[in-house]
Amino acid sequence: MAAGLTLVAAGLVGTAGTAHADGDCGAAWNNVGSPANLYHYDNTISQYAYAGQVEQEYQNCGGGVVNARAHFQWSSWFQYEYSNSAVEVRIYATNSSDQGAEEGLTNRKDVYSDAVEIHHATPDAWQAQASLYGCNPGYAAGTYWYYGTGSDWGTPSTGYC
Repeated sequence: MAAGLTLVAAGLVGTAGTAHADGDCGAAWNNVGSPANLYHYDNTISQYAYAGQVEQEYQNCGGGVVNARAHFQWSSWFQYEYSNSAVEVRIYATNSSDQGAEEGLTNRKDVYSDAVEIHHATPDAWQAQASLYGCNPGYAAGTYWYYGTGSDWGTPSTGYC
């Protein structure tokens, strides 16, 4: 079995602003935009191995309030081979200091960032990102989603570590 990745925080694109967790209003979470894959170079097989996928989710809480969060799901193979590895999952906007982030180990299948109310960015455009600890830069990013028109502002970016 391969050794776990070093648990050293990896920086993601952008500055780390104040985490603003607006929470979960109880409404259903829906996927939006396109997800992105994250890969880690495995020396034992001399190639990149699929670690998991990051995607953006939103929830409509009524009254014009919409929360967004990032969701990362580990590959089952990676969870087994790289037990005790960690990922940082973030919902990010280039024009807001409010960002939701969370870290999670391979002992749980799904890792979710804190939720952020989309209107904390002007315009209301957000992106889901994920980075394995010990990998810098090496992050995956789903589409940069603009809620104002319900369209993406770019394609997903595969991450390699």
